[in-house]
Amino acid sequence: MKTLKCITWTILLAVCMISCDEYDDSELWDKVNSLDNRVTSIEEQLEQLNKDISTIDYMLRAIDRRLFIVNVVAQEDGYELTFSDGSQITIANKENVPIINIQYHAGDKKYYWTKTVDGVTTWLYDDEGNKLPVSGNDGVTPLLKVDSQGYWVISYDLGKTYSRIPSDNDPEGVKAKGEDGDSFFEEVKITGDELWITLKDGTEIVLPLGEQSPYKAVDLGLSVRWASFNLGATSPSELGGLYFWGDPTDEGEFLTFEAPNIGNICGTEYDIVRNMWGGTWRLPNRDEQQELVNTCIWTRTIVNRVEGMKISGKNGNSIFLPATGIGFPKSGPLPTQTERIWTDRGYYWTGESYKEAEEQFGYVFNFDTETTHYDSSWNVATVKIAIRPVKE
Repeated sequence: MKTLKCITWTILLAVCMISCDEYDDSELWDKVNSLDNRVTSIEEQLEQLNKDISTIDYMLRAIDRRLFIVNVVAQEDGYELTFSDGSQITIANKENVPIINIQYHAGDKKYYWTKTVDGVTTWLYDDEGNKLPVSGNDGVTPLLKVDSQGYWVISYDLGKTYSRIPSDNDPEGVKAKGEDGDSFFEEVKITGDELWITLKDGTEIVLPLGEQSPYKAVDLGLSVRWASFNLGATSPSELGGLYFWGDPTDEGEFLTFEAPNIGNICGTEYDIVRNMWGGTWRLPNRDEQQELVNTCIWTRTIVNRVEGMKISGKNGNSIFLPATGIGFPKSGPLPTQTERIWTDRGYYWTGESYKEAEEQFGYVFNFDTETTHYDSSWNVATVKIAIRPVKE
């Protein structure tokens, strides 16, 4: 950046040398000031871009480390977050140029760095042609700066070496223009005791505010409160377990499990939620499931690397249902083991069932890869399905 400043002051020196002649130099001074303003703007954008890159990387690492937020301070240009280990980050809402961002890859359920050039977003690749992951043991944190000719350059090795970001429209690379663009972050808001951060591509990062209760009930303005995460999970984005309908101890196995011959097990001795969580926690019934479907807004999204549905109540609170898949007997010599398939869809038991041709079917609410959600039913002895508890 010092080189760009030098360009500005070189022009200023030239102006001083020729200003002895009497003529109107206001237009030249306007150009000089405009150039200086653009250089200053680029410097500010560069500083903010690198901060945003580090912020996104740190938030994903904080999720993996199960950190929670202990303090949120609103600032003029964003929010300062303090985590349970004492570390701090700032989420800025000021405008900058989104040369670098992140995008979720559904194939391997990871975030990777991307670049946006001339309105086109593509993956960032290393020298061997591999996509660059965001966080984790193999993660890379890019660094940006502007070279002496005013082009964006990027480093993948903590600043040891830099190379220009390529552009199809300019063989030299991507010019740093010093103009405002879109920010990394679309929205930051507090919902209940969670901080929801929405990125520009629609993916969401959820960070807990304060140490969370083991079993948290969320008020969506409905007849019951819904748990914030699945049975067997510890956070909203974890899939949790897959269970037989009517198996209160989770000891049933394929080929031998027999469900109780009862039409509604909600809150009974056969309700695994009541058995594991106690209190008034239980499986939802069909009316409560229909209320969730018909009263709330369902939005397909990605939260903390996991695909699923964000369900928002009229009171502004929301829960996240991850795409759990469904459990069938694993093929091979041990058919009693569970294989989770169709993991881009979500399936959840209710506590009600019905008989048909001497077979018992449990009611399920599920969603597909878009935004469709609907009722279905499955033979209770042949599949294992996820559970989202409710509390009276």
